[in-house]
Amino acid sequence: MARTVVRDISKEAVLLVVAHPDAVLEQQGVSIYSKLVVENSKTYLYRVFINFKKSPALVITVYKTSKLEKYGYKI
Repeated sequence: MARTVVRDISKEAVLLVVAHPDAVLEQQGVSIYSKLVVENSKTYLYRVFINFKKSPALVITVYKTSKLEKYGYKI
């Protein structure tokens, strides 16, 4: 059963990150898609974690953060 969305992140935003990521990392069998997105004049980093070993692929979590430096971005 799918979990309820509580982070106010649209499906369209997730699809955008996966379709056009700025970076993709592989970590312990999980693909991590990252993309910088500007919303209301503020820059956020979206991160989407996907397990492609599952069939169909399983989105583990999605979040956005304004703490860009924590992830190596300098703006």
